[in-house]
Amino acid sequence: MFARRAADSVPATARQADAIVALTGGSGLRIAAGVGLVTAGHGERLLISGVNPDVGIDALVTLAGGAPETYACCVDIGYRAETTIGNAEETAAWAYEHGYSQLIIVTSDYHMPRSLILLQRAMPDIELQPYPVRTVVDPSAILRDGKSFQGVLTEWAKWRVTTLG
Repeated sequence: MFARRAADSVPATARQADAIVALTGGSGLRIAAGVGLVTAGHGERLLISGVNPDVGIDALVTLAGGAPETYACCVDIGYRAETTIGNAEETAAWAYEHGYSQLIIVTSDYHMPRSLILLQRAMPDIELQPYPVRTVVDPSAILRDGKSFQGVLTEWAKWRVTTLG
């Protein structure tokens, strides 16, 4: 059920917001989606939260695409976060520093529920608009692929713990 709900959370058309936040992890799809949103003018800046300190702008451009000029003008790279709680803290500090009141949140479909809870706790006065990146194509395939099953089960367990407190 958790995997099916994640698979059904296809990105809606993004509304306008002050800025965009892409949480790293998995492939470059999350970053590419964030770059696409800022390029399309859905927000004035993009924070890429949770970037490995060894990764620079050139590697991000290669991984996610987009024009180097977009990164130069409109992308901030967050190197502090190592966990989803860290993403929430890093995002809150960035959003308050810039005076943002509305953010588009980009992360994978299965990661979105827990991310939104943690982000809302870190910045309860900021409106969050989810923009899930679809990663689960066939929920029934998860049962046949041990690695996928373990990943979804782990995320479900983290989500459950997060909802409890």
